[in-house]
Amino acid sequence: MANHMSENQRQFPWLTARAIAHRGLFEAGTVVEENTLASVRAAVEAGYAVEVDVRATVDDIIVVFHDEFLDRMTNGAGAVSTWGFKQLRDEFKVGTSGQPMPSLPDVLDEIDRRQPLFVEIKSSRRKNPQKLCAGVRHAFEGYGGQVAIMSFDPRVVNWFKAYMPKYPRGLVIGREFLLSMKRRVALQLWVQKCKPDFIACDVNLLPNSFCTSWRKKGKPLLTWTVRDEKMESIAREHADALIFEKPAVIGTKITADING
Repeated sequence: MANHMSENQRQFPWLTARAIAHRGLFEAGTVVEENTLASVRAAVEAGYAVEVDVRATVDDIIVVFHDEFLDRMTNGAGAVSTWGFKQLRDEFKVGTSGQPMPSLPDVLDEIDRRQPLFVEIKSSRRKNPQKLCAGVRHAFEGYGGQVAIMSFDPRVVNWFKAYMPKYPRGLVIGREFLLSMKRRVALQLWVQKCKPDFIACDVNLLPNSFCTSWRKKGKPLLTWTVRDEKMESIAREHADALIFEKPAVIGTKITADING
């Protein structure tokens, strides 16, 4: 049973088996907007794994939406966390999609085990993430497909280590983690504590000594967000799987999954 694996035994080959569509395979300004069921469907049908972002509503429903605030991607305003799920569904549409933001269970139903799903959990540093994590766990109940969680927040990764160890977990690292020696030391301590199964690093930081060392240990390194041919070249040299947006991966001579 995966729950009883030692940390050394944890192997999830599917994490790096294919390229991962960032927020689904979206096209901004069309009906296939980011983090919509249409973008998820497009990724699945094209043969890619799917990455989405989730956060909680005021009534603790887990919705698929990247930003803390509604303003950029909907006809609404204010923090997602201040609205109830029914209000969000009834009143606001995502971009020009004509569709409301989906819940995490909506996305799981759409994927229906056909491709791996990477769920980036968006937490607030000001709040304990326990209720948010429990909501994600609840959404996963009964789902038999391949799912992984990932977060910038080590507390989230640590929660899944403690309470849902069967799911692979990833720590997302951006510029702030590698800016100073103090942050680098903190990163090493968090990695020791929450024992992520993979790291997802900003492609603009590659290569770096932390990620090179991580890969030398045989551990998977994902990189985000790969958007063009130059980034793709760097990512393929220094990482094991790409979290990408068009036109990277698609429409280039390098196809995803040739070796996957």
